[in-house]
Amino acid sequence: MAVRDTTVTRVSGRRALAAGGFRALEAEVHLHCGASGRAIVPAIASTLGRTAASGIREITTLVDPALQGLDARSREDVDVSLLRLNTYSPMRVGTDVLAACSIAALRAAADSAGQPLYRYLQPEASRVPLPVVATLHSSDPAAVFRRLAVIPACASGAEEALDACAAIHAAAVELAPALRAGTPAFADDERGLELLITAIERAGFVPGEEIAVAAELQAARLYRNGRYRGPGGVPLDSDAWCELLADWVARFPIALLEDPFAAADRAGQQRFVRAFGSLVRVGGHELLACDATRVADAAAASLCGAIIAAPEEVGTMSELFAAFEAARAAGWDTAIAADGEGGDDAAAIHLAVGWNASLLKLGSIADPGSVARWNELLRIEAGLRPTYAFAHAQAAARMVH
Repeated sequence: MAVRDTTVTRVSGRRALAAGGFRALEAEVHLHCGASGRAIVPAIASTLGRTAASGIREITTLVDPALQGLDARSREDVDVSLLRLNTYSPMRVGTDVLAACSIAALRAAADSAGQPLYRYLQPEASRVPLPVVATLHSSDPAAVFRRLAVIPACASGAEEALDACAAIHAAAVELAPALRAGTPAFADDERGLELLITAIERAGFVPGEEIAVAAELQAARLYRNGRYRGPGGVPLDSDAWCELLADWVARFPIALLEDPFAAADRAGQQRFVRAFGSLVRVGGHELLACDATRVADAAAASLCGAIIAAPEEVGTMSELFAAFEAARAAGWDTAIAADGEGGDDAAAIHLAVGWNASLLKLGSIADPGSVARWNELLRIEAGLRPTYAFAHAQAAARMVH
């Protein structure tokens, strides 16, 4: 059989629309053999005058000439060339452009091989990540929790996980019919946790044994002058903040806390992880910025137990993979976030399966943007049977308490 020429011949960009009406950017990489790959990521708006057309212009004037002639099968060569654009060029390329072009090149290489992306990344792929599914949103910007999610550890696969999450969502809607982004809303943090536990029970599951809870905080937004803004706006020092989180972890089956401390409160996060890391995973998103060096530093200092990465926020996929490898070397969980206002092409799902992530953050099942991602996960699961394994066998067993 003739070897296909996978040389990049053209890179193009265009405007796209993401779920919820958000601006998005689509990149398309074309190969000499006729194969191609596309990727959609949210378009970045900045205070530096970056307009809607900036990303397309960067692809046309900078990325296209930089990638032409490269072999799309060499992820390292493609991504190094992309990163060099921000090293040697007087014009800097946006993270959205880097991510879109990096993913599109991977998809073009997979297309040239006649494989879905997850199989191209890992020919022996055999595991579906454990979903972490948004179930409640905060209706108060001052709340400690931004979102509360469920982890269906009792499920034997993505289909059962979907059914469990649908049942919990329906119960939550009955308890709190006011919706935000398709999900029930809460204003009070304690009430939100109680509501979620009640919804889990009404759906017929045992909290902590069959269904765990994940909480997204982004604590940096609550931190000013060495103090956190606690429930009701009460200022809390680092020790009091640790006590608040520890109390919630003790009383509720919280298995994952995402960004529970501000980056400036490194000592507080270290104390918390060393004291309670056996009960709850502390996930780093903003703290780690999906950087392998920062992951290694955080691991040495006992700051986290999981990395959470949104591919569209990282830049190149080589950087994402390096950070995942550093996290795995530290014994952490690895999570892909596919719950933002990104494109609906579900590339994040393929990356999660292809790179053997243990967790997959998904938006609410009532969120239209999540439909394509859930359906892609179900398709991949069907393609892995009958030999695949569900991630709960490794991740949830040590997370649920």
